[in-house]
Amino acid sequence: MARYNFNTNRRYAAKLVRVARRPIENDSSIGLSLLRLEFAIYWMFEEQKLLESQGEFACRDIVIGEQVWVERDSGISTYASALGVPAPTNAVSSWNKVADLGRFIELQFGPSELEGDRNPFAHINAFNPAGWTVKEYRFDRTAEWVTIGIAADAVGVSESTVRRRVDTLEAEWGARLIVRTEGTHRRIYLPLFMNVWREAK
Repeated sequence: MARYNFNTNRRYAAKLVRVARRPIENDSSIGLSLLRLEFAIYWMFEEQKLLESQGEFACRDIVIGEQVWVERDSGISTYASALGVPAPTNAVSSWNKVADLGRFIELQFGPSELEGDRNPFAHINAFNPAGWTVKEYRFDRTAEWVTIGIAADAVGVSESTVRRRVDTLEAEWGARLIVRTEGTHRRIYLPLFMNVWREAK
């Protein structure tokens, strides 16, 4: 999953797409679970009442368990309230139910953290997408690694322009953006390339 630097001056909609249980080194008898909340991010266009996916994702980690009183933990209770997590809010099954429903929140990002280079979720509110048009990401994510020609078509420029841009990006992004076939032809990770291309414009 690529890291994005989100704009801290705009509001986004975010759909909870997955709750992943993560490994944790604590004694299992303590009854704690580390959960990663994975959100698909949508740009909000208020005038058109449009939510548009850009292929961006953001995640946050929380710890829940029998000893965690979610209602008294302002960090976790904000997520539980905004997502409508059913009781008991300290149970993994309750968070999984919400992920299955694909619930949305509205959020604003804070400045990037020094450690991990992620934008924290600065403000979180409940969000109901009813009445909004939801436009999903336009590229087939099952065909993510593409030729230079397809990448050029996707951004509407020549292949030579993409080659030059990829040459400058490879040092920073490495194998997250570019891999080579056995015949040394480059393949570009299109979702990340599209995001980097937009940011550079």
